[in-house]
Amino acid sequence: MDILHLAFQIGISKKLKRTGWVMKKVSEPETVAEHAFRVVVLCLALAQTLGVDQEKLVKMAIIHDLGETSTGDIVVEKGKIVDKEKKIKKEKIEKNAIREILWGFGEDYGVLFQEMIEGKSPEARAFWQIDKLEMAIQAYEYEKNQTVDLKEFIDNADMHIVDPILKNTINELKRLRK
Repeated sequence: MDILHLAFQIGISKKLKRTGWVMKKVSEPETVAEHAFRVVVLCLALAQTLGVDQEKLVKMAIIHDLGETSTGDIVVEKGKIVDKEKKIKKEKIEKNAIREILWGFGEDYGVLFQEMIEGKSPEARAFWQIDKLEMAIQAYEYEKNQTVDLKEFIDNADMHIVDPILKNTINELKRLRK
């Protein structure tokens, strides 16, 4: 257990800008930590409504981008195109980083991360949809305040969101966008 190492790794995520926003030349793009915070709060608030285990969902949200302190925020997907080789390599490094960062703090969070990336549990499926929803909300906020077209991010989220409650939310966001 190394509290300082944990704190320093989390600190990296507070400085790590989200790559998609940087690539789109968004002014003052959010950090990985800022993204993760809203995802965590959404997971906390939506777990019961979505009928999933709140503790597991929130844990997934907390750890989901922690490994990016070792890899950076690498884009492996553009629309329906996924660089599978790059994705597998990134996930392996991130899983090992999460294990190392959280070693000695109770459970093996690498197991939870693996469950999350496999997307087979109800919590993992809910998590990824909430993660995409947060991205779409952030895109909408940037569009509203800057002269930038981020429709592709909203379309990407819409493509991945299937839960009726979350689908209604993304549809509402798309209506606001018009």
